[in-house]
Amino acid sequence: MKRSLLVAATVALCSLPAAANAQGLGILGGWSYSQVPSTNATGAGSYTANSGFAIGVGAESGGILGFGINAMYAQRGFTNSTPGFGDKVSYIDIPVYLRVSIPNPVVVPFALAGPQVSFQVNCDAGGGVDCPDTGDKTTWSAIAGIGVRFPMVAGLSVQGRYVYALKDLNYGTINNQSNYRQRSFEILLGLGF
Repeated sequence: MKRSLLVAATVALCSLPAAANAQGLGILGGWSYSQVPSTNATGAGSYTANSGFAIGVGAESGGILGFGINAMYAQRGFTNSTPGFGDKVSYIDIPVYLRVSIPNPVVVPFALAGPQVSFQVNCDAGGGVDCPDTGDKTTWSAIAGIGVRFPMVAGLSVQGRYVYALKDLNYGTINNQSNYRQRSFEILLGLGF
């Protein structure tokens, strides 16, 4: 009994450095492109996507199947040529995802998917007008993405993510976007993972 306990303890201690090397911390940043409201939204002016940026930090586990979590500042929403009819929104996004990768020393392709909670930081309707206060500043989304990581180049990674909101915004503004769900596509560059 003592011998098997000693062997198990030795194996566990020897695997700690490998587990530590399989995990990583890093930074992410890039471009965020948002979707505009559907054509049945009413209101003056013309809609354009609020293309902005996303930047933050993250942690991932290694191996073929792993997990990741990020904390990112991201811009989404849309603008309108008429002041007061846009929704330029800034969030703190926290996605938690499952990541599947094909490890090798040169290029590591991967795919990820999971839920994301977002906390609204700011909302501008355009022309210096704030969005109506609905009291609900938290939104839930689903994310999915693909990318590649280059382990030999400081853990450089390039990925594309699609963020799909799971509920309507329901701001109740004059442009009646009760059916508008925020969607955005992000192209992110990462270092250090």
